[in-house]
Amino acid sequence: MDAALLLYGRMGWQGFNLEGVARGANVSKDALYRRWKTREALLESALMQRFDWIITIDNGNIRDDLLALATRTFDVFSGTYGEVALQLRTDARRFPDVRAFAAPYREMMVLQGRGIVRRALDRGELPAEAKPGLIMDLLIGGITNHIVSTPSHLRDRMLANANIFLKAMVDVVLLGAQLLGKSDS
Repeated sequence: MDAALLLYGRMGWQGFNLEGVARGANVSKDALYRRWKTREALLESALMQRFDWIITIDNGNIRDDLLALATRTFDVFSGTYGEVALQLRTDARRFPDVRAFAAPYREMMVLQGRGIVRRALDRGELPAEAKPGLIMDLLIGGITNHIVSTPSHLRDRMLANANIFLKAMVDVVLLGAQLLGKSDS
């Protein structure tokens, strides 16, 4: 699974094949084909087994929930499989076969994120005008942009200051959501 994800993260869909995975895993191509008939099946299996960041987050308050989501997102996108997450986003738009197996996975992530905001709306922690999709776009988009935009010579500093950055991102997003509720008054 690790060999599959590492190859996919490096090469994307166009460079992903069972032969390359077999080389990376130090196994025969035939052994892979006995278990996975297609590269789609192998990558989907690898994503489900190793790329397990889709979890229900419910700590009972919006700040803690968004901070948990932000931390998990940062860890995934800046970690070993960060390139996988970025490749998957791009390839799902470009290749129908990737879109077919990635769509349910991606949809589940979106629903989990928006669920955090909907629970906060139900608890009265956010104004009724708060938009779950917008909040997720700001938070997740801000985090991924920060990771991909940071020059490599500043990466260690970015990683060391992650907690400060993530708390600030969550606080800015929540402040914006609160201001949105006040702008209609």
